[in-house]
Amino acid sequence: MRSRGKALVLGDDTRSFLAIVRSLGRAGISVHAAPADFSSPALRSRYIAAVHRLPPYLGDGAEWCARMAVLLRREAFDLVIPCDERTLLPVDRYRSEFDGLARLALPSSRAIEILFDKARTRELVAGLGIALASGRLVRPRENAPELIAELGLPLVLKPCRSYRLEALHARGRAEIFANEARLAATLARLGEAPHLAESYFAGQGAGVSVLASRGTVLQAFQHTRARERGGAGFYRVSTPLSPDLLAAVERLFGAIHFTGIAMVEFKIDSQTGAWILLEVNARPWGSMPLPLSLGVDFPYLWYRLLVEGEEAPARTYRPGIYARNLFPDARQILAEAHDLRARPAAVIRHLVSAGAEYGRLALGREHLDVLVSDDPSPGFSEVKQASAEIAVRLLRRLPGSAQALRQRDRRLVRYIMRQSRVGPTTVAVLCRGNICRSPFAAELLRRNLDSRVPNLCIFSAGTLPRDGAPSPLAAITAAQGFGVDLSGHRSTHLSERDAEEVTLVIIFDGRNRDDLRTIHPAMRAPTVMLGSFLKASDGPREIGDPDGGDIATFTRTYTRIAAAVAALTIAIVESLAA
Repeated sequence: MRSRGKALVLGDDTRSFLAIVRSLGRAGISVHAAPADFSSPALRSRYIAAVHRLPPYLGDGAEWCARMAVLLRREAFDLVIPCDERTLLPVDRYRSEFDGLARLALPSSRAIEILFDKARTRELVAGLGIALASGRLVRPRENAPELIAELGLPLVLKPCRSYRLEALHARGRAEIFANEARLAATLARLGEAPHLAESYFAGQGAGVSVLASRGTVLQAFQHTRARERGGAGFYRVSTPLSPDLLAAVERLFGAIHFTGIAMVEFKIDSQTGAWILLEVNARPWGSMPLPLSLGVDFPYLWYRLLVEGEEAPARTYRPGIYARNLFPDARQILAEAHDLRARPAAVIRHLVSAGAEYGRLALGREHLDVLVSDDPSPGFSEVKQASAEIAVRLLRRLPGSAQALRQRDRRLVRYIMRQSRVGPTTVAVLCRGNICRSPFAAELLRRNLDSRVPNLCIFSAGTLPRDGAPSPLAAITAAQGFGVDLSGHRSTHLSERDAEEVTLVIIFDGRNRDDLRTIHPAMRAPTVMLGSFLKASDGPREIGDPDGGDIATFTRTYTRIAAAVAALTIAIVESLAA
């Protein structure tokens, strides 16, 4: 197919990112990707022409901006599409620097200010007379009984912003509270980030997806969640457009002259027909594979609007067609079965009903989000990853597996240390946030080895894209009992350069290993778990993250780390002496 342009898609998920890649690729557009997760199955798509590495957005984002600008100048993209808020907010922050280098698939600055702040969205929606749940901003030192008296239980508490530019690694999530004690505990630790409290509206989740140009809706599509748990759904069905919901969406986007794609979430009471507007996602959304499978090609229509200035006529679609994100949906099915475990008959009915749903695939009434006939590699990669995870879990349950892993890690350390006698050795002690476990262990290891092992460099880092975070007070206090001062420590992430130069990586749990595969899949240095140097009688190999715990929790964790570091020190010294 003749190429019709060139686009850079920022992201890596198997839902909105993969849907956009496939849509543009099928239209003959050359698609490049800049992901954060380099192990994502979505990157196996045949429609991705090139993958680029950008540094994480840290601090003021200057390094990220500079590298992004270099990429845009070199590749001359027609359009840059951020797929989520973690990529959209940085592009918006530097839109003036990028505007002359490529078109940006962003809402206007005013639309971002309103639609990415739930309090401001709520104010706009209420002013337009669109139905909302009762609610308001949470005040400082909010009193739980008063809030419950005002809004009732259950009650929903949600941050005004899902992501903040200064902390893109952390997503703020909505929570539902059914009792006063838990609500009071959460209110006490909210911090300064603004939150909304809303009364809970029981109903079925529905979404109206649109493409709009200067406030006029050009294309619309509606779905409902066929299964929903914890505010998330991975099984959806197309439904006819509701005139009332569509009118609300048109009124909303007309008021701010919105241009772009968006999905507006509603909740509908199936008994009464009453509904409320829940949230506005003014960026690519997770359920996008469903309209795409039915010929409502939002990404390509968006591309044509922004790049070619073409407002294509609306397309109709077939209702009653389902789409499923296979593995997340399967986890929801199993979680629901687990909830019913006290009633075996109910578990059987639930699993039989869920299994029968897959018959829609054979009838042509269901599509899979990831596994599709013209681009099967992402689906096969997802199956491969899931199978590998299951295999690892099963192997770990075999008798003697934990001891075998301990012995493997000890052999690796002996081998690396013997090799170090002919040159410098760099050891990275790695955890997730680099504020609790890794700085404490690295300091102990340096203290034990600095004067005994020449040409040895030991540093700590984290897998989160975050620099400059201090250790929590409980960590500082507990560490003092071991003679370690963490008061001046500030977090740093494991950079690409560090990953290339490190000789040995010491981690604490399986999540650290998974994170490494995500951000540095080509890293060659062997990885060992610090807990492998504990005695089997001292507990599992994994040393859990104490972040959020009290001083006693940190003290227990640091006691295990200190014992493991002492044993690791002996292993290193003995290896060098052998």
